[in-house]
Amino acid sequence: MAKIVGLSRSIKLEWLNKTVELVLEGKDETQIKDELNEYLLFEIKSPTNLRKTREILMNIWVRTPEELSTLKQQALEAYKDEKSNKLALHWSMMLVAYPVFCDVCALIGKLTNIQDTFTTSWLKEKLFEMWGERTTLFHSSDKILQTLKLIGAIENEKVGVYRIKKYPVTDVKTIQVLLLAILHLRERAYYEIAELSSVPQAFPFEYTVSLEWLHDSDLFTLSNFGGKIVLTVD
Repeated sequence: MAKIVGLSRSIKLEWLNKTVELVLEGKDETQIKDELNEYLLFEIKSPTNLRKTREILMNIWVRTPEELSTLKQQALEAYKDEKSNKLALHWSMMLVAYPVFCDVCALIGKLTNIQDTFTTSWLKEKLFEMWGERTTLFHSSDKILQTLKLIGAIENEKVGVYRIKKYPVTDVKTIQVLLLAILHLRERAYYEIAELSSVPQAFPFEYTVSLEWLHDSDLFTLSNFGGKIVLTVD
């Protein structure tokens, strides 16, 4: 069965912020849907595009599967702290909500560990290798790149060539949310502590992981593997 792409509209940071604020106000799903309709109508005139955009925002922050409830709770708590990096919190929720976003970020992150830039044609080629050549994916990849530009993760160096932007993250709550999201992706059985600071999917963010606060947190499970302390996926 083919994976569902789903991410068919570009998303702005302020739209994500608005969605979280509605969740934190305690609004239910119907209220959030209605308020997002009204909010987005100022910028999106097409009813179809408005609906698609609203659904993406709600899939990221409102319609959260039970297995992601801890991640969402921690992300919302971190969001309330003025020291938090709001982009990193949205990013964490987008990684687990949309596999295609996660795969795009992984591809970009792996390449930009080697070189400073990437091209649209390279990204699409690699994405088609992973997902198959589908019209929906061709359209979605453009929207994901546009989203990454709008939220400030990448910038154009020239037409079709992008450079990533880096953001330092020092707030421990935000870093913990990023780590929870990475663990939920279940791409590895465990991570060495040093590896956690350079996970490709979190490519725009520069942060350090402390063994001390990992040990003190009840959110993570530490184990000894081959004489090294590792973070395991539950």
